[in-house]
Amino acid sequence: MEKDRFAESQKIPAQPKGVIKPKLVRNIAFTIITISLVVCTVLCILAIWQFTESDAVIRAIATFLVVSVATGIFTFVNEKLG
Repeated sequence: MEKDRFAESQKIPAQPKGVIKPKLVRNIAFTIITISLVVCTVLCILAIWQFTESDAVIRAIATFLVVSVATGIFTFVNEKLG
């Protein structure tokens, strides 16, 4: 009886599992989103100073949103279904 109580108190918390290692997926998603954000920021600054067309900025922001959502969904699905 005493061993059962000891065994229950020593349970190791479950680590997130995934098809691909969750930490690796999070790092890749962070890198992709960060690069996209930097590119969008640079394009916005260039548009403010009229070095590029405003159409390019709208397309860059839309692309950033699509990439961010896609990497977020991939990370979520990898951790939940893995």
